[in-house]
Amino acid sequence: MEDEYVRASKEYEGRALAAKLVGGLTVAGWLWALGLVLVPAAGLCGSPAFYQPTGFHMAEVCDSEVIGRIGGAVAVFLATIPLGALWAWTVVRLRDSRTVVSALAGR
Repeated sequence: MEDEYVRASKEYEGRALAAKLVGGLTVAGWLWALGLVLVPAAGLCGSPAFYQPTGFHMAEVCDSEVIGRIGGAVAVFLATIPLGALWAWTVVRLRDSRTVVSALAGR
């Protein structure tokens, strides 16, 4: 009985660490994508989220910079979708492991 409790407890700790790591990577990716959109691009261009095309001499450079930043943000967000799904899965599995550990502890 004690061996099962130790095994289940170690399994729970491993899953908790996995959930924290995957969750941290997911949130970091989302923040990175948000930063790509909200932080001003290059000098006079401003933020891609609030970009207004103008007729000044840097318009072509700003347009390409903004398109690149928004494309990068979309790519980072799409890359973190599987991480978000994995995070949700590990949290569900973590809840199941916690139930097993508490049942073995006699609570």
